Amino acid sequence: MGLNELKNNLIRKRILPSLSGLLQAGSDCFLVGGAIRDALLNRCSDDFDFATAADPTDLAKAFATELGGSWFMLDKQRRQSRVVAGQGLDRFSCDFSPFRASNLEGDLQRRDFTINAMAMALQPCGNLGPLYDPLDGQLDLQRSRLRCCSAQVLFDDPLRVLKGLRHAICLQLTIESSTLSSMRHAASSLDRIAPERIRNELAAMLAVSPARRSLLWLQEFNLLELLFGNAAKPGVSGVGLARLDRAEAWLEFLCQADGSGSLADFFGQELEQGVSRAVAFKLAAWFSGQKFGDVRFILQKLHCSRAVQRAIDCMLDLEQWQADELLQLPPVGRSRALWAEDLGSHPQLAACYLGLLLNVPFAEVARLLLPVLEDLNGYREKGKVPALLTGGWLQKTLQLRGPAVGRCLALLRQEEIAGRVTTRQQAEHFVLNHWQKTAEKTIDKET
Repeated sequence: MGLNELKNNLIRKRILPSLSGLLQAGSDCFLVGGAIRDALLNRCSDDFDFATAADPTDLAKAFATELGGSWFMLDKQRRQSRVVAGQGLDRFSCDFSPFRASNLEGDLQRRDFTINAMAMALQPCGNLGPLYDPLDGQLDLQRSRLRCCSAQVLFDDPLRVLKGLRHAICLQLTIESSTLSSMRHAASSLDRIAPERIRNELAAMLAVSPARRSLLWLQEFNLLELLFGNAAKPGVSGVGLARLDRAEAWLEFLCQADGSGSLADFFGQELEQGVSRAVAFKLAAWFSGQKFGDVRFILQKLHCSRAVQRAIDCMLDLEQWQADELLQLPPVGRSRALWAEDLGSHPQLAACYLGLLLNVPFAEVARLLLPVLEDLNGYREKGKVPALLTGGWLQKTLQLRGPAVGRCLALLRQEEIAGRVTTRQQAEHFVLNHWQKTAEKTIDKET
């Protein structure tokens, strides 16, 4: 990508010249951090950080209005805020914060790693100024080296230890020896970091494949028990890593086999801030085989939302016989949709997870599973496959009451899943015939 392409990207997103045009005379605004790093690595970025000498809140609000985006405060005390703009694949975010010191150089020295401590000034004409790199971050990138700006910055915010491990994995960097030593010393202070921040950073680490590298690094730093509690005492087992590896390979294969991009988008969506469905899928694979109480303890310790907990529970509750059923489903769209819906609160996730329980080539599982997912989406209305018959119809037509209504509907659903009932007419015929047989048996018993 390079720095020229970075400028073009900012122009395409209307960040330039819109933002520079809002600057008051004599005030400066600097693009800092990850976007510059990514450009030097020929990677595209949709997240941009801007730093100013004074409180940037008014600038950020005006910028949001200019772009028709949304503004919200991230940290009121530190005066950090975010603007989100664009739609779909063109969506991007811009974070605004004041200097962490009295000037730009002091601000960069207080950042985490040298590769994130570079800046470029926004110029009034809509251009970017030259690269300002007082800590030689560009040289570290060229040498594939991760180096902290100072040992103190890691103790100031120990979460940077996890961020550094993520950078090393994602960007394939070697951690410089003194930085590695400082990271090891600072790691023990992670227990004073808010669980939500740890959860989000762990999720970002696990989002990078292969996720096993993140877990092995955590084990190397003796962080598993600190982060996950006593449930992690056994460490990273070979069985758990094998399941995790298979989950990543299956997700990649399935999204490629889909071709439409809808599954990739589905797994990329967040169940809560920072935790995507793909990450929840990987966690479920890693946790499979562990005790339910241990898994629940870990998720609660990380302050995972109810949505994340329910999604992981839904996957871990699956049994082998449900996976075997996938191999025998009738080629009837509504039947397959009802079957998938019965898998739990997150049927799409659960259906995909069944692929891990089958000792069948991925290609064969994908051939069977993709039509099921398509049928589930096609037949559902307002999150549910509409019933052919309702309880009200049963009460009116057959005078059924109470539990008898539920039992009758359950029997009808089994017939539909088996593919023997596909229309309302067939459903009425089945129910009337079943009720008649039941009534006859009752009469026979009485006589």
